[in-house]
Amino acid sequence: MIKEEYLGIFKTRKQGNSIAVTIPKNAGIEPGVELAVTRINDQLVYVPVKPVKPINLFATNAVKKHDFTQEIADLGYDPDTLTPIGHERIAD
Repeated sequence: MIKEEYLGIFKTRKQGNSIAVTIPKNAGIEPGVELAVTRINDQLVYVPVKPVKPINLFATNAVKKHDFTQEIADLGYDPDTLTPIGHERIAD
C-alpha cells in the first residue's frame, strides 16, 4: 500500500552553486537528515537515509583475536618495534 500526502507547491532558489528547495515542517523531516535523491522519469524522489552508527573495531573482541601477521608483512615492518618520533600516544 502506498501512502501519498500532498504537501504543497514550493519554489526552488539558488544557494551558492546549488539549487535548494524548502521542505515544509509538517513533512516531519528534522534538520540535518540526509536524503537520497532518485530521478524517476521527470520526478525527483527524496528518501531519508538512516544514519549508520560507526563501529570502533579496536573496541571489539574481534580485534583481540585477530592475527596481524599479514598486515605487518604487507607494511614491511612491525609498528610495535618503532620508536615514536612525534607526539604519538603510547598505550601502556
